[in-house]
Amino acid sequence: MYPFRDIQRKEITDPQTIYQALSSMDDGFFPLGVNGFPHGGVHFGNGSASRLDQSGGVRCIADGEIVAYKIDDRYPHLQFADGKWAAYSTGFVLVRHRLTLPPAPNSTGIPPTDETLDLYSLHLHMADWSTYLADGKLPRPYWWDVEAFRTSDKDRQLAPDGGSGGAVGAFVWTEPTAGKSKGKYAAGKRVGFLPEGSEVIIGEARGKWLHIKAITAGTMISPTSGGVFGSDDLNVPWKAPEGSSNVPTTPEGDWGWLYRPNLQAAQEPKVADKVVIPSMPIRVKAGTLLGQIGEYQDYERATPLPPISRRRLLHLEVFASDAFSGFLDRSRARAAQLPADQRSLLVIGAGAKLVQTVPAPDRKLRYSYPVKGANPMPDSPASGPWVKVRPTYLAQGFALLYDGPPVWIEREHLGKLSDSTPAWSQFPLWLQGMSDPANGLPLIYSRGQLDALDAKSKATDEQQVNWWRVPFGTADGKSATGWVCEKNHPGTKWESPWAWPGFEIVDATGIQLPDAFRRNLVITGAANWKEQKEFEPSAAAVNNSALLLKLQQTIAKLESAKGADKVTARAIQSAMRVRPLAQALSHVILRYESEWGGDMSRWNSITPLMRNARDNWVRELERIKKLQWWNEVKGKVVGFPANPTVHHIHPIALIANFLRRHRIDIEKFLSLYKGAHSSSFGWYDSASSPKQNLPPLSEKSEQNLKTLMHWINDLYISKNEKFSIQYVAYMLATSRVESYDFTTRTFFGPFSEIISYDDAERRYGCGPTGNAPSRAKAHGNTVVGDGYKYRGRGLVQITWKINYQKFTALTGIDLTENPDKALPWENSAFIMIEGMLKGIFTGHKLSDYINESGADYVGVG
Repeated sequence: MYPFRDIQRKEITDPQTIYQALSSMDDGFFPLGVNGFPHGGVHFGNGSASRLDQSGGVRCIADGEIVAYKIDDRYPHLQFADGKWAAYSTGFVLVRHRLTLPPAPNSTGIPPTDETLDLYSLHLHMADWSTYLADGKLPRPYWWDVEAFRTSDKDRQLAPDGGSGGAVGAFVWTEPTAGKSKGKYAAGKRVGFLPEGSEVIIGEARGKWLHIKAITAGTMISPTSGGVFGSDDLNVPWKAPEGSSNVPTTPEGDWGWLYRPNLQAAQEPKVADKVVIPSMPIRVKAGTLLGQIGEYQDYERATPLPPISRRRLLHLEVFASDAFSGFLDRSRARAAQLPADQRSLLVIGAGAKLVQTVPAPDRKLRYSYPVKGANPMPDSPASGPWVKVRPTYLAQGFALLYDGPPVWIEREHLGKLSDSTPAWSQFPLWLQGMSDPANGLPLIYSRGQLDALDAKSKATDEQQVNWWRVPFGTADGKSATGWVCEKNHPGTKWESPWAWPGFEIVDATGIQLPDAFRRNLVITGAANWKEQKEFEPSAAAVNNSALLLKLQQTIAKLESAKGADKVTARAIQSAMRVRPLAQALSHVILRYESEWGGDMSRWNSITPLMRNARDNWVRELERIKKLQWWNEVKGKVVGFPANPTVHHIHPIALIANFLRRHRIDIEKFLSLYKGAHSSSFGWYDSASSPKQNLPPLSEKSEQNLKTLMHWINDLYISKNEKFSIQYVAYMLATSRVESYDFTTRTFFGPFSEIISYDDAERRYGCGPTGNAPSRAKAHGNTVVGDGYKYRGRGLVQITWKINYQKFTALTGIDLTENPDKALPWENSAFIMIEGMLKGIFTGHKLSDYINESGADYVGVG
């Protein structure tokens, strides 16, 4: 998972989004910093904030465990020789992640130890405690070692009878039960609710569950909005309301349990200003909040007065010990053994040609008769720019006949067919259409990244083979786009993430800091005429290093960066804006000594070169020393590398390589569902609707379900790193009931409510025949006829004008004027999925009722 969402707070599927954001930073480029030194991490901060949502804090990039952390009580201040002050954070979170190779075919038993590798992600310059104190709403990490917590707004009271819910806050539960896995606990039953802002002191902890020792602010209320709670004079969870039966309660005097991720720390961690090594590593999941971005002011941003917040900055890096090199070899060997279905990365090689032009249509929809219509063929794709149809015409006797073989038309023409609608006799894309210019640098796209492309950039032919329109770079550094085919496309291949395609270890340990500093003075023009000549050997030594030669090979694609003397951090900054160059640079694996370890001698070695900046540099050395934490961790964390010379891996490239967008195997799902449709699901779970009376799933219903699953895959599952199968179950269960057409016994297909005009006006109308005209008007039906006009449609049968207006804003389609536009698959599926995820139907999102602390399928309805 990427450390931030995009600026619209959506999960990022394309790593180029983050590379672009990184290019907006002033410094912190990988693998070469603005000072000319090798740099093992990347910086996020004020510059990247225009493209990324950094307001919610820094997220853990993968499942792992926190093995060390530090939080400043208040930022340290550095005073330079000229009196200027700079604040900076020494706070960090160090997370250990574990990579384990997939088992070799036909292997059994425990994998060998050399098939597992520890990676560490470092999040440096995190916010201090005073930052959280200054903003009580600022999300705080739940895993801090504290005793006092404040309830946040993650939960909402259950809604009575399906109506609107009440307060936001946190549910109180009965005692959690031990799960099958060690350290795992399942939720008990809801017994109470603490509104947002309530404060508690906690006692025992069981996994992510905390036992309430005392409530210090706020009052516990019913878990149901408007519900009665406790006894007449005691709002406590161990007293059931008078006359209530089967209401869960806690034992006498037991205040219940809270789910820790739904709380905020209400006090400073017990240990501040020191490196903390937890006695037991703290397990965290991908997406866990690690903290807020902290402050880091350099000399240019220092002020004569005590500093205020001026420069938010996060240094993020990923590294592994020297064991990584051998692990990489074993990983690539294993990848070659894995089956093809585990190859999720499409590699477009240098020299590969793409289909860059769609041929012109070769016919019209009509052959010889006026077109009556055209229906999509069963093998037509559910989405994409083109749809396969069979034209029909009206013959004598009003019979609809086929007008020739199926053809392909643009999907946007489906609703407005005419005799002259352009058409293709065959699918418009074919490999014979490949053309120059060719791809210039190897380019890698994950299947998840391809699946997340917009509908106009994805196509499926009649053999169900996928095509994607992707950006690429030509050999002369120019940008282009073209279509690439999933199968048999010359110059492309599918690779496993375990092959690490494009990654290359580059050893930079031979670069000495004084040489790198001299070279930087020369190429930036900061050296005087005498130094230019004197520093030439140092510049040449660095230019001939493996790192600079590798960077020159990539940077040379930029017109502005020809030659070794042009390989600078600024050139890297420019290259990050060009997709193939950004990918090539980020796939460097830098072997170099960590700046957070080792002794100070290498930093002291450049002091003589500082000239008139020497006094300020001496102050800067004090900061460097305070930022070094390596020696406080090594020897205390099992497996942590003692030697600070490590392999630095670009965190975004690593995530992009292993990030898998899940998809449901639709054919397997259908085979399982068809067997359970009549026997396990039936109509409703009641005596009046026996399951055995339900006929088998019809061919049309099966096709509908298949299409619906394609849309759920495309619109929800493929776009979410951590999708919820429980959400999918709820979507299917709802559409199964809401979109059942009893006249044809067809399930899962969008349709209009089968109701007469008079009945619709009685149910939904505001006129004299309406059953509840005031309710109708409150829901937007203010004109006679609105009841029928805004009757139920789609997969979830949206009703009322007010809801058609809401979805007009969401879809960008004027559904108030054209309600029937809620019926096509692309619209009805989007309405259902987005409506449930965003809480547009009832005001409650799926996540309000289905989350880590439990699943209330009845409440969400």
